[in-house]
Amino acid sequence: MLSNNLRIGVWIDDLKLGVKAGLKAVAPLRPEIVGLDAFSGELSPRSLTQTGRKDLAQFVRARGTTLTTLRADLGGRRLGDREHLDANLSKLREAMQLAADLNVRQIVVPAGFIPPADSKNDQTALASLEEGARALVNFSSVLGVRVCWLAGSEPAATLRDFLNKADSGGAVEVDLNPGTFVMRGEDPLAALNELSSRIAMARAVDHYRGGAEAPFGKGDVRWGEVIVGLSTLNRNQPIDLLAACTLDGDRMAMLSAAMKRLTTLRQNPLAG
Repeated sequence: MLSNNLRIGVWIDDLKLGVKAGLKAVAPLRPEIVGLDAFSGELSPRSLTQTGRKDLAQFVRARGTTLTTLRADLGGRRLGDREHLDANLSKLREAMQLAADLNVRQIVVPAGFIPPADSKNDQTALASLEEGARALVNFSSVLGVRVCWLAGSEPAATLRDFLNKADSGGAVEVDLNPGTFVMRGEDPLAALNELSSRIAMARAVDHYRGGAEAPFGKGDVRWGEVIVGLSTLNRNQPIDLLAACTLDGDRMAMLSAAMKRLTTLRQNPLAG
């Protein structure tokens, strides 16, 4: 085994089965970790009671896995939407409170596309994103839940410079999405190096170069090399690698194959 610092699991909501049915379905795969969508109807922060939160936490533990991450996708222009920034931040704070109540250590925020710093037409969106990032740092400090900014919408260097400016203390971490870098024609290993000091997790979904999502292992992401890169990062906490899938078809079979492939590559990154 190359490293003990990688944990492998699956995004439950990609199965489209619901929370508890999805957790039951993946149980035979024995995932080390799982992630859930904080804004799903079944897990909505505004509707899940304290009793419901305790019940869910107990249900997850009974499945023999660890709920390590919630995903909080606001949709639209996300934190780049100046007009709706306050409302969006309120929703994210509620999602982070839910994570704290469930003893979940981190929340993934697809925060929106970061324009180049010198783009005169995008200064309002950029200022909104910076304000949003600073607010997330404050929420994290108060609630004890780490924020992982989803990387891949923009060049890695752009995200690195943005976070260094908006969060010089390094509180905001990164969820690396190698597939989207490949899709955009950027080397995910170069992105990993650019963002290495902040990477806390990665999204295991494959992509064709310049094209769409691919079945895991069939696209152009060199996953063995990505796993080597993740394994060499100097982190105090394990790095979470969560299989995801948005393709049509039997997602259970596709996510199962992805998890098995990731487990093999963790043992031997040269396995192809």
